[in-house]
Amino acid sequence: MLAKVAQWFNEGGVFMWVILGVMGVALAVAVERLIYYGIVCRGNAVRLVAQLARLLNEDKVEEARQAVCCRRSPAYVLLRTAVERYAAGMKTEDLQEGVDEAAIKELPRMSERLNYLALFANVATLLGLLGTISGLKNAFDSLVTVEAAKKAAALAAGISEAMNTTAFGLIVAVPCMVLYTTLTNYKDRLVKDMDEAVVRLLNYLSKRRG
Repeated sequence: MLAKVAQWFNEGGVFMWVILGVMGVALAVAVERLIYYGIVCRGNAVRLVAQLARLLNEDKVEEARQAVCCRRSPAYVLLRTAVERYAAGMKTEDLQEGVDEAAIKELPRMSERLNYLALFANVATLLGLLGTISGLKNAFDSLVTVEAAKKAAALAAGISEAMNTTAFGLIVAVPCMVLYTTLTNYKDRLVKDMDEAVVRLLNYLSKRRG
């Protein structure tokens, strides 16, 4: 099996290696985003707000601060900013201002490198097309430059290069697009939950200040 895959890869020519490089970088980006969304951003922000409200109702301000500390998730950073400013006795306007400033820094982290997956899908497809053109050119050149006894083999090699690079480009492009769409939808859901949690907390703190 591995021998057949290696033969198929070698018959695709130099563009197979370029597409393989694109696949490696795309895989690294996908894994990094999966780790970020699945581990760094894990946790239910709306449920956390309910916990914070319970602690603050009991005047356990320090425990509320501990509940949102030591996590790098954007949702935790925004909620931590609001709780710390509330604990410092700041006004409602100052709470909102602090959260807005933190959001300017934290929200872009949710989308970092995600658009690269769509880019890699397009690049892989285009590289496959370039490999197709290169293979067909080699196939037609063989009809002129290669002696008659070797024309069939040269023509087959050129067509194999064309077809293999096209196939490999699509093999890389399709998963990239699926991952891009899946991760984008997941990111949008995380942002929605974060927005809802922050608004709920700010409204709650505003009422307590009132």
